[in-house]
Amino acid sequence: MHSLSWHTAFAMTDEQPSNYDRLARRAVASVMTLVRRGIALAGGLLMVTILICGGGFLLGYAALSDGMQKLWIMLGGFFAVLAIGAAALAIVRLLTVRTHEQQLVDEIRGLISNDPQTERTVIETIEVNDAAQDQGVVVMSREFFTMRDSIGVRLDDCPALKSSLSAITSLPFLVFITMFVSLVFAVLSPIFAIALLL
Repeated sequence: MHSLSWHTAFAMTDEQPSNYDRLARRAVASVMTLVRRGIALAGGLLMVTILICGGGFLLGYAALSDGMQKLWIMLGGFFAVLAIGAAALAIVRLLTVRTHEQQLVDEIRGLISNDPQTERTVIETIEVNDAAQDQGVVVMSREFFTMRDSIGVRLDDCPALKSSLSAITSLPFLVFITMFVSLVFAVLSPIFAIALLL
């Protein structure tokens, strides 16, 4: 449904409090869809990262010796833990969002019933996510940056929404860290393998 039709349909019956509840539940449903897809993405990345970084670390440990081996244990170990930890953190934060579903409904309903601008932002966020269903999770999460900025300091009065938006908007950064470090390990692993064969 286009933005105009959303606004028109909602404005026609905005005297009914239940409409704010329906919009809030629709917004939370959109959040939960993104959360489910984010967990699936981060979970898949976590398994791949464990294989790539774990295997690369072991290859580096076997291929290097003396001072270089000690340096690799510190650096390689740090970045392997960083990549795995970033994916795991994304999963934990998104799982936490799922435990606050009803609280999210209550907080969003309170916000949109008191501020027309937030109401419009919530509607637009829903529409963008509906239109981006065939795109990646990272693309879908971008609109929540606008939602977070629009609500601003009022998020301090909405702890569940604040933590949920933080989890969603941090997802692209955590995914980037995991993928970038995994890529580095994937490049280094063949080099270590060749060094072992020489």
